[in-house]
Order: sequence, then C-alpha cells, then structure tokens
Amino acid sequence: MGGRKKMSKIKESKGFRVFGRLVGRQESIAMLYVVIMMVPNVLLTITERYPFSVTLAALLWPAAFYALLMAALRKPGTLMLVSLPLMILGAFQIVLLYLFGGSIIAVDMFTNLFTTNASEAGELLANLWPAVLFVCILYLPLLVLGVRSLCIKERLSGLFRRKLLRTGLGMAFVGLLFTIYAWVKVPDFGIKYQVFPVNVCYNIKLTLERWGLSERYHETSKDFTFHAVKNRQAPGREIYVLVIGEASRADSWSLFGYDRETTPRLEKREGVVPFSNVLTQSNATHKSVPIILSPASAANYDSIYVQKSLITAFKEAGFQTWYLSNQVPNRSLIDFFSEEAERRIDISPREGELYTDNRPDGEMLPSIREIIQQSDSNLLIVLHTYGSHYDYRKRYPQEFARYTPDLISAINKNNRSIMVNAYDNSVYYTDYVLDEIIKVLEGTQACTALFYSSDHGEDMMDDSRVRFLHASPTPTYYQLHVASFGWFSPEYRALYPEKYVAALSHEASPATTAQVFHTITDMASLQSPYINQRYSLVSDSYAPGERLYLNDHNKAVDYRKAGLKRLDFEMLHKRGMDSDSAVRNALNDPKVR
Repeated sequence: MGGRKKMSKIKESKGFRVFGRLVGRQESIAMLYVVIMMVPNVLLTITERYPFSVTLAALLWPAAFYALLMAALRKPGTLMLVSLPLMILGAFQIVLLYLFGGSIIAVDMFTNLFTTNASEAGELLANLWPAVLFVCILYLPLLVLGVRSLCIKERLSGLFRRKLLRTGLGMAFVGLLFTIYAWVKVPDFGIKYQVFPVNVCYNIKLTLERWGLSERYHETSKDFTFHAVKNRQAPGREIYVLVIGEASRADSWSLFGYDRETTPRLEKREGVVPFSNVLTQSNATHKSVPIILSPASAANYDSIYVQKSLITAFKEAGFQTWYLSNQVPNRSLIDFFSEEAERRIDISPREGELYTDNRPDGEMLPSIREIIQQSDSNLLIVLHTYGSHYDYRKRYPQEFARYTPDLISAINKNNRSIMVNAYDNSVYYTDYVLDEIIKVLEGTQACTALFYSSDHGEDMMDDSRVRFLHASPTPTYYQLHVASFGWFSPEYRALYPEKYVAALSHEASPATTAQVFHTITDMASLQSPYINQRYSLVSDSYAPGERLYLNDHNKAVDYRKAGLKRLDFEMLHKRGMDSDSAVRNALNDPKVR
C-alpha cells in the first residue's frame, strides 16, 4: 500500500516538473499564445459553415499574423500583454457564440454596449456564467504567463524565431492563395467580413461612425418639418396612444393563437383588431424603435438622421404630446425623438445611478390617468415599455406569476420550460397593463384609439439551434414576428367607421414595423408629404410592397434573405405567412438548411 502511494507521489512530482518546464520555457509560452488566440477563429469556422476556401483564409491569416509578430520579439510576454484588447474581443466573441450560436460581434452588439444600462447587462451576464467562466479560464492564465515570460531570463532562441518566421510566411502565402480564390468564387467574401478579428475591428469603426451621426442629430434635423395638418376633427377632443412593446413575439400571445391563455383581457375587448402578420425591420431596439417612430424605414434608413418623429407631426397638427418611458435614457435616437414631446416622464429611477432596476410597466398607469384628467386638449401619448425584456421574471409583479416555476437559475436548454413560464407571465402582465390603459381611454368618452407594436421578438431556445434573446447579427422567425394590434373606442368607430373597417380587412395582411408611423398618423387623420396611406393599416388603399429587413451594416434586404434558415421558413409556413412563392420555394430548395 505504501509503495503505491510512493509511486503516485513520484508520478505527480514528475507531472508537475513537466508542466513547470512547459510554462517555464519561452517557446512553450509562445506556442500556447498562438493556440489560445486562435480559439475564436476555430469556433467561428465551425458555427458559420464557411466554404472551404473561406475557412482556410479565416484560419491562416490570423495564425500567420500571430506567428510573425511572435517571431519579431525575444520575449513573448510583451506581445501577450499588448494583446489584451484582442483577448477581450475574443472573450466577447466566445460569449456571443454561446448566446446566439453563431455570427461575429456585430455593429449592433457594440451599439448595445453604449445603449444598455448596467442592470440589463448584469441580469444577462449572471445567467451566462458557463461562457464567462470558460473565457476566464482561457485568457486569465495567458496574461499570467505573459508576466512570467517577462520575468524569466530566458529568451526565444534565434532558431525558434526563424522557424516561426518561415511558418508565418508560409501560412500567409497559402492564405493569400485561398483569399484570391474566395474573392473569385464566393459572393460577398471579404477579409473585413469573414476574418476575425479584422471583421470585428471593421464593425467597431462602423459603430463609431453611426454614433457620430446620432450625436449630430440635433444639428442635422433642426430645420425639418412635416407640414402636418389635421384634415378631420371629432366634435370633442381626440386621444391617441402609441405603445411600444419590448421583445414581445407574436407566438407567445394567445391573441395570435398561442395555446396558453396569455392575453385573456385583450381577447375579450371589443374594438381590438389584432394584426397577425407584422414583422420587425430590425431586431435591435436602438434601430427598431426609431423606425416605429419616424417615416424612415429599412429602405431609406439614412434619412432618419435628418427627420423628426411622429411626435413633431402631432404637435404641428395641434396635439399636446407626452412621452412616458420605462427605459433608461442612453443618448440614442430614441432619446432625441422623445425630447420632441412637450413633456417626458421616466418612471424608472436613474438620476446619478449607474445601476437602474426597471419598474413594472404598470407604474405608468397613474401618469396616464393624470395626463388625461388634467388636459382637455387633443392628446398624443407615447409609451415605451420594458415589456418582455430579459430578465423576464423582473418584468411583472409576482401576483402575475400565472405559470410556475419561473425563477431562472441559468440559461440553458434544461431550464427552457422555466424561461417560457417567466416569459409568458410577462406577456400576461402586458395584457393587464394594456387593458388598463384601454379602460382609462374608454372612461374619457372621447374619440380615442390605441396602437401597440413590439420593437422586435425573442428567441426562447425554440428549436435545435437553441437560439436565445434577440439582436443577433442574423434574425430568426421568432425575432421577426412581433405582436401588434389596434384598439378603437366606440366613439372612434362611430366617427371614422371606414378606418375601423379597413383595419379589420388588414388583420392578416403582410406588414412591418415601418407601417406604424403611417398607421398611427392616419388614425388621427393627419396629412403630410411624409404620411403615405398606402402604408397605413387603417386605409383601404393599403399596399405595403415588399417587406425589408435592416441588416447589421444598415443595408435593406428582403427579410427572407436576412439569414433565415429552413426552420424559420417552416414556421412562416406553419403560421400561414407564406402567401408569397419565395417562402415555398425556400422550403423546396435543398440549399436552404
């Protein structure tokens, strides 16, 4: 027995000595650096399923880069510590791959860093601990070894550095050959699109350019006017409410056929018209909400920096305007549009606070009642809710926990039923809040109407891809298909029967969030060169044309070519949203996987 213990100790001591020699040699540290820095590249070639030529180019160029840099130095520790920004990008990339299952760090991802408050980030990261733990184990020891490399006397030998130089040059040459081949044979190939970290650095550049455009918004839009007028007036006052939902997908509303009764109140409400075929034009809040609020769309998105929002159109037509928000201000276009209102109310505490815990959306209700009671003017009230944004369990008071258990301990497939319970509870609470708003409007006995649209949908690990959340570089059916409906009071239906009838006729008509601006302004009988009745769901001349999606590089693409997979087309077909032949063709195309 004692002999076995002795042998075990000898083996352990030998193992430690071997490990010590490995981490104590500059050559071993240098090779470990190259291997670890290539981890994001290897993962991306697996998740993105690049063609063979693109895969080799995406692997050989960065490997050659790291090898040649290492060959130029006597101690690898210098490069390792200088590479800290690249390690941070690599860690970010790996966490996003864990979250979304694919795609590089997108422009919208970096923009989200600027526009997301600390509480949102904390809620998400707390449930991404497996990925966070992995990148810590991967990169922190590398930094320690970098310091060790600088402390030990040994340097990289000339022979080793010459081998690295030859290897790096060889990989660069072969990478160049495959790059040339990919440029000729692969559509849309580019080093700035497929080679990490070049593609991420390019996206950082685009992010800064867009942020600069947003920061200059007040200057570029200061002379804009809608020339809006109201061409029909009710005998009394009129009140219009636009509610912007957050991450509320149509598939989780029983109003649109979900088998759980998540929206019982709205289903019983007279005057509710559900629009069951609405797709978002962007799966990122900082782009989708401005599209909802303005005449800009995916087709002409750059015009958003010189135009104002529907709030100004209503002001020009004589309406008193209010903006109520459960979002933390973040210096985005959403904030700039909200500043056009005569009064903005933020219900979440925020002043001087980095960490803000958003309150339930129902806490906006007292402000709505007060606004309506204190004014006898025509009113526009815009509400930007927090809806069904993750962490779902924090979006509703516990008395609305209809489905349990709902406490999410970690984001993974095993916990999906719990996540669905929490998400469905958030929709159930949204149903309550919207119904309460309608009660307030009904009580005025004025000519009133409400329009609701979510900014985008949400993935809930619905299929074999195990996708989660939203704002991924490529969308899914669940992120595209949003909840949207209109409500029209008895007084409105009596005064504007043709608009209500038109809305009923377009319940299943194809639409996008770009139609919201034209619909809400047409509901209020506003006229402007920027308001087009062909895009209004309450107009009998409605004819929206093709449905576009604004991709990560702000290019308008047909939504079916925005990165959708076979599973997405199957859902479009299942929900009866495949009236166009392109969806059916995609299902019959063996190349669509």
